[in-house]
Amino acid sequence: MKRQLSLKWFAALSFLSLAVVLVVGYSLLSARFFLRGIDTITADNMAQVVKSYAETIPAMKRESLNSFSGYLIGIRWKQMPDKIRNSFTEPTQDGILLKHDDSEMFSHPDEIIFLMRVTHDNTAYFISNSITKETASPLVGRNSMRNMQTLVTISVMILLIIVAVAWLLFKRITRPASALGQWARTLNTANLQTPPPDFVYPELNELAVLIRASLSSVQDSLEREHRFLRHSSHELRTPISIIRNNIELLYKSKEPDPIFLNPREQHIFERIDRASLTMVHLTETLLWLSRDSAESLPLKNLDLAQLVQGLVAESRYLLKDKEVVLVVETMPSMVTIAEVPARIVLANLIRNAFQHTSRGVIRISQVEACVEIVNDVGATNETEGLGFGLGLQLTRQLTRKLGWTYINEAESGKYRAKVRMP
Repeated sequence: MKRQLSLKWFAALSFLSLAVVLVVGYSLLSARFFLRGIDTITADNMAQVVKSYAETIPAMKRESLNSFSGYLIGIRWKQMPDKIRNSFTEPTQDGILLKHDDSEMFSHPDEIIFLMRVTHDNTAYFISNSITKETASPLVGRNSMRNMQTLVTISVMILLIIVAVAWLLFKRITRPASALGQWARTLNTANLQTPPPDFVYPELNELAVLIRASLSSVQDSLEREHRFLRHSSHELRTPISIIRNNIELLYKSKEPDPIFLNPREQHIFERIDRASLTMVHLTETLLWLSRDSAESLPLKNLDLAQLVQGLVAESRYLLKDKEVVLVVETMPSMVTIAEVPARIVLANLIRNAFQHTSRGVIRISQVEACVEIVNDVGATNETEGLGFGLGLQLTRQLTRKLGWTYINEAESGKYRAKVRMP
């Protein structure tokens, strides 16, 4: 499973990334403005040199290339040295400083050449200068280094301040949020009606009230369901017992004269008998599900194969007049389980397979504590007794409550139900 990033870390990393981008961006922008400031000073200095050159040097001497105040100045492009003409194309605009260096990425240049065209008294001059490591003034290097150090120091300080402010901010926000999570995890039936504490922020307080209201609604629904299951199952037990006792008394009273009942009456009594058995199993299921815990269920050593065979025999009437081939494969196996829920679960699964299969093959196999039932998808419209969609739902709830493994799936046109009782 892919590990998810928590909301706290996502927000913190996003804020930190934004801060780093802003600091680096402003640092680069400051460095660029610093260099542009140096270029502006250099260009203005070159323009002043040209003005002094024109005022100082006679017009006849200005016809050739001259060196003046450390600069090469000429009035024609062809007069400039080959190194300069190979490094630049002839400038056509005044006041634009051109630079050329032979440096590569992350390396310092050995030489920087400056070139600019300056017009003075309607005469265009080409002025050039070059700086190398040997000719560069130590003062320029020291000042540049100091400026860069100052820029880096300020950038790091700003970044640290932003990180500290962000940490304090997230700590102040996440502490109430964590308290809300811890409070929600401790909610139970005992403290659910207690008003929630103050979580500093109105949004978190509203969320706490919403969580408490939702859990209270769920708790009320569960209590109503449990009360309904207990009351309905207990109320059903009395009439079911009366029906079962009277059916048994009726059969016993007619044993000396088995032909007393005609076939039609016999069929009616059999249907009543089967329906009452179904109600007994359903009532037992509801009673077990309404219990608060399954720890008090009595355990018993059972022969699971014998239990499966007995439940199959009890439900064989559901296969009457159906084109169904029943295959039962069991293996004697003693298991220690709760008898009543085991009987309920297996009876529901077996009756469901018998009732909802009209033709084909039903295969019931039992190996140790595992029982598997496979039946065709074909369904019948005959529904004696109670529908077993509810039975399967109760079976799923009961196995989940007991911690048993239960699988119910369709594969290759068949239904497959499997339960393992540890």
